Amino acid sequence: MTLHQLKVFTTVAKIKSFTQAAERLGVRQPSVSLVIKDLEQDLEVRLFEKLGHKINLTAAGELLLQDAEDILAKAEGLKERMDELKGLKKGRLAVGGSAVAAASFFPFVAEQFKREFSWVDMTLRIATSVSLEKSLLDGELDVAILGRAPKSPLIMGEACHQEDVVAIASPRHPLASKSSVPLMRIARESIITEERGGSLVRDMIEDRFAKLGVPFTPHLELGIGARDAVRSAVAGGLGIGFIAKCHVMSDVEAGHLKILKVPDLKLKRSNYIAVHKSRQKTPLVQAFIRVLKKYKGKNSAN
Repeated sequence: MTLHQLKVFTTVAKIKSFTQAAERLGVRQPSVSLVIKDLEQDLEVRLFEKLGHKINLTAAGELLLQDAEDILAKAEGLKERMDELKGLKKGRLAVGGSAVAAASFFPFVAEQFKREFSWVDMTLRIATSVSLEKSLLDGELDVAILGRAPKSPLIMGEACHQEDVVAIASPRHPLASKSSVPLMRIARESIITEERGGSLVRDMIEDRFAKLGVPFTPHLELGIGARDAVRSAVAGGLGIGFIAKCHVMSDVEAGHLKILKVPDLKLKRSNYIAVHKSRQKTPLVQAFIRVLKKYKGKNSAN
């Protein structure tokens, strides 16, 4: 069954005449009859019945007509959107990403988008989720990947890739050699975190400890945005830290840090595709989001 067959079928069904349908389509009447015959053979049903000089739809024909019109409408809509994309020969797209996104999948998505839409002038910006949301509201960005759900009702947010939040230690730490470490055991160690309210991971960890009834008493609290300082302090053997997995993979591979297996941690940090309501139907924004949703990299959670 092809779109051409459906177009011929719907034309005949509406006009109720093979001859007039042929005139409407600009073809000869035998061609229309042949298309309908082939369609009936493909579906193994009769679509029309002849009553005197008139033709009417069979029950199967009535059913097909309902779906055929929807299919043709969607196909036409898709063609229009592709034509819009092809017409933007000098398009511009401003994209932003949070630190978590930049450390995991964002660069690969941007690279893939540039391969598919090489004619688009794309600018990239890495910043905090708060800053990126403000840029979306100010019209400075077309689309952004935030590390948290957007707060403004003017920004549409959709959860996409997730990153595991992990416990990290120096390879020389006594817990580094353990096959499994309960959160209650970690609570007895020196915990290194960012200050309260300065990190989504800090808030998530504190909430997780509270839900499990485990005491959370950080030994060292570093300033807002001190993720690298946390990594350095942990690598130096000052205690246990918590961080998005994507931020420590290079350190783990280099042997500077060890990810602890903590069965009762089970935390994932979600990233969010964020677009201003006024730009959510922009063809290039939709194209970027499609590329983003297709991407599955080694550092993104399934």
